[in-house]
Amino acid sequence: MNNFVIRQDIIPNDKQINIPVQLTWDYLGMDLAIDEYETQVITEVIGVGRDFEVSRFSHAPATGTTDNTQANYEFYFYSGGSLDDITNWRINYISEGFTPQEIFYYSNDFSNSFFKLDLYDTPDEKKQKNYITIIIPTQQGLKMDTQMQRTTVSIKKPQFVLDFIGDKEGFFIYWLKGRTFLDIDTFYMTAKFYNAKTGQFTKMMTGHGTNSVDLTNGPQAYLPSIGQGKYNFDNTQYFYYTVKLDYQSQTYQIFNTHNQRLGTNIPIKWYEYVNPPQ
Repeated sequence: MNNFVIRQDIIPNDKQINIPVQLTWDYLGMDLAIDEYETQVITEVIGVGRDFEVSRFSHAPATGTTDNTQANYEFYFYSGGSLDDITNWRINYISEGFTPQEIFYYSNDFSNSFFKLDLYDTPDEKKQKNYITIIIPTQQGLKMDTQMQRTTVSIKKPQFVLDFIGDKEGFFIYWLKGRTFLDIDTFYMTAKFYNAKTGQFTKMMTGHGTNSVDLTNGPQAYLPSIGQGKYNFDNTQYFYYTVKLDYQSQTYQIFNTHNQRLGTNIPIKWYEYVNPPQ
């Protein structure tokens, strides 16, 4: 406390008194500093907010049309026999071990099976990351006629026509709307079939032909039989299709290794890969 003495006789006509008061500003703005520190700590703990809004990408229309957006898939299973004979890969579930009864009555083993399409950022298996997975269930797809107990019945087959209406599951790709967090517009797609009857995955190969014209018509039957030719090859060439996203139109297109577009006029074909004999 400061003591001040005021003498009346010094300046009798002066009615103003100046009293010096010491002010300390050490705690000024302390609340603001606390708010800034709180913001800093929260940022360090949970990180900076990012935009993870997801968009739905649909299959782009076929060239020269405005309404054909179908995505056509065909899956061929190996039925046994010579690897040199392309007819041993057949577009039915019977070759995968299911009976006509299991398919017709949608048994649990058949209904719980599905095709799994994985989209990676690179075809290099040592560096790739899986960003998107697409499931196509066996309950979808076209039908075929077969014999069941001497009666002709219609059962599902692994051929799919996906679109905005009808069979839709597997048609859309759900991916980030913006490119600020991950700037990726090209993915590399592989396919597997999960067989709930055996509890195992069946790896699929891309379709390829014998020359530059016939590009999508065959499995290992077209690979050379010399040495380990049917098993020793470049995985990046025979296990991946390329998927390209268009952020502006929110659509996607699928290409083979020859940069030929697939899915609309030419089906996206997958063939069961046969492992080397043990």
